[in-house]
Amino acid sequence: MAVTGTDATLVLHVLPLAAGAAVSPALLGASVEILAGFAGRGIRTLASYLVGAAAVVCAALLLATALPQRGPSTGASAVSDAVDLALAALLVIVAAVLVFRRSGSGSGATLTRLRASRWLALGAAALGVLMMATNISTLVLVLAGAHETASADAGALASGVAYGVLAFGALLPVLLPLGWAVLSPKTATRQLGRLQAVLSRHGRVIGIVVCLLTAVYLVVRGLGLI
Repeated sequence: MAVTGTDATLVLHVLPLAAGAAVSPALLGASVEILAGFAGRGIRTLASYLVGAAAVVCAALLLATALPQRGPSTGASAVSDAVDLALAALLVIVAAVLVFRRSGSGSGATLTRLRASRWLALGAAALGVLMMATNISTLVLVLAGAHETASADAGALASGVAYGVLAFGALLPVLLPLGWAVLSPKTATRQLGRLQAVLSRHGRVIGIVVCLLTAVYLVVRGLGLI
């Protein structure tokens, strides 16, 4: 199957959105806390957490297919452009909230209750659902990328790659600690803890920049300039 210019353009458009979705200090912080706080059960607990987060990402990808799309033969539609502009406005609101929000992942108390739970796997999956569902900036980026993919006149392979890239980016804050812990459990918690410390100091600024840059891209796209 030949790769067309539309296929390549789609993947290139989705990559920055996936990269922005991967920047989530809250998700990464919870992942590190799970590995550090559950001793020998950390990897299994984090895997359950991943399942919950992945369920939300899949739901977001499916939701994007229900949004108004650009027709391959008609070009940009007014309704579809309005979706892009609405997502851009939502990202600006998220950036404004980040400016005034205090730092902190907010998962510490939940993890404390989770340790005492008899249903650890189910509780960890529920925590994954909660953390991803409240991670508005990541979900908006996933929706924007999935909407781009659903609207593009691209082949099935390119669309599948684009959806996969988006899902991978959104779940990277969980996949990275999980993979690291499996491959090098002795160093994973320590090194990931240092990474989380850096993101805790600069994560809000990074999140604001990512939201605003993506909002600009969506506005330019919604106005039909690209």
